[in-house]
Amino acid sequence: MEIEVTDAKTLPEWLQGHVKEGKLNLGGIPAPEDVSGLKSALQKERENTQAYSKYGKPDEIEAKIAELTEKAKGTGKGAEEAQAKLDAMEQKYTGEIQARDERINKMMQTGAQANLKAELAKAGFIAEAIDDIASTAMARLQFNEDGTPKVLTSDGKPMIGSGADHGATLADLAKELAASKPYAVRDAGKGGGGKQPGSQGGTPGGDNPWKPETRNLTRQAELLKSDPQKAATLKAAAGVA
Repeated sequence: MEIEVTDAKTLPEWLQGHVKEGKLNLGGIPAPEDVSGLKSALQKERENTQAYSKYGKPDEIEAKIAELTEKAKGTGKGAEEAQAKLDAMEQKYTGEIQARDERINKMMQTGAQANLKAELAKAGFIAEAIDDIASTAMARLQFNEDGTPKVLTSDGKPMIGSGADHGATLADLAKELAASKPYAVRDAGKGGGGKQPGSQGGTPGGDNPWKPETRNLTRQAELLKSDPQKAATLKAAAGVA
């Protein structure tokens, strides 16, 4: 579905790349990321905070642990009971801390992937390719202590870019991926500059061996073996399951 747009500059920047020849292609815009999981995780953290409050304030809990630790240094039944309580507390809280860290990591991963998909769309990737490319590119992300993503090069080193301290942003990563995967980008990621007359423009359909007009079984077999991700993208662009 397309709608006419008289001035693309009136649209949000991330939508402007989807305007071609005065028309906004709604079908090329990725669906909003489902954030229901983030809301559930946040609610769980609030419930955990409320549950821990019944044990007292942090300094009170710390004092209780110190008391049990001191008792456990002694001998006899009292010392054994104190040590058993400490062991039980350690096992309980270790598991809960691990579960909490896993939830936080999942929240960061989900948020970063949603933001990366938005940047891929702005870079001109076709809708059919965004999910697959974003999922693969997540292996190049780590997270700083404040939860912000840190982009790595393909060999695992910090990527240089336009972000703070010269680190790469998700937008930098999207641009790099667009340059390395022109088959999945409209007009080779030129953002509406258009292709030269008679050129393929780097569009996915330009030399697609799954398209009826350019079908090539030999090329299909080569791509399936050498670059499964590219093959999947081209098949999706050609409407082949």
